[in-house]
Amino acid sequence: MKKILLSITALFLGAALFAQSGYDIMKKADEVAEPKTSSSTATLTIHSKKGSDRLREVIMMSKDYGDVEKSVIVFTTPKDVAGTGYLMFDYEEDDKDSDSWLYLPAMKKTRRIASSGSESEGSFMGTDFTYQDMGDRSLNKYDYNLLGEDNIDGIACYKVECISKAHTEKDPRYISYIGKDDYILRKCEFYDRQDQLHRVLTCSDFTTIKGFTTAQKMKMENVQSGTWSLIESKNIKYEEDNLDDSFFTVAALEKGRIK
Repeated sequence: MKKILLSITALFLGAALFAQSGYDIMKKADEVAEPKTSSSTATLTIHSKKGSDRLREVIMMSKDYGDVEKSVIVFTTPKDVAGTGYLMFDYEEDDKDSDSWLYLPAMKKTRRIASSGSESEGSFMGTDFTYQDMGDRSLNKYDYNLLGEDNIDGIACYKVECISKAHTEKDPRYISYIGKDDYILRKCEFYDRQDQLHRVLTCSDFTTIKGFTTAQKMKMENVQSGTWSLIESKNIKYEEDNLDDSFFTVAALEKGRIK
């Protein structure tokens, strides 16, 4: 009997020793393997609080250079936004802020987007996504608490609270739902400075492409305004060799090379 009790005690001690913290989980999520290159097209639906929808078609590409991942998004339709492009550099170094540029063909002007502050938290092209949402968030800029577990669309998930150390963001706190088996983000809830639920990101329609788990739909809902934006990706291609380095430049945006 004593041996059984000792074994049970050892099991509980072992579980405690190897229990993951909120930071551990978010770090593993951040380290999930991603393809070296990716390209896709997508339909972007922008739903207004009056119930009307605006549709946008975009081309998306990214390429990992080791120390930096470069991504580009170009709008192809409708005509009034065609040629608008967004270029972003996300650096491997955690404390280094990303660089991003927005090209507006109507003005024939490229504008640099600040990596922090009110501009980065502004609406991305009239959607419920912000410029900050389009890139990676630095792990070291947040504190983490493991709140427990939950089930999202039949998937067991860790529920991790992420709190900005700066406390100056429009949404300084968010809760991530991370798959227990694959550490893939399934859902995220953003809370404003009054700690009221502001926006909800839902990832769905998952598929596996060349071994990489991929959400083909990403919906950001603003629960306070009643608007939402949906990105539906298609024609997804990974690990291809035909993504020219010159695509990931301001010059490529300004010359309309990506169509």
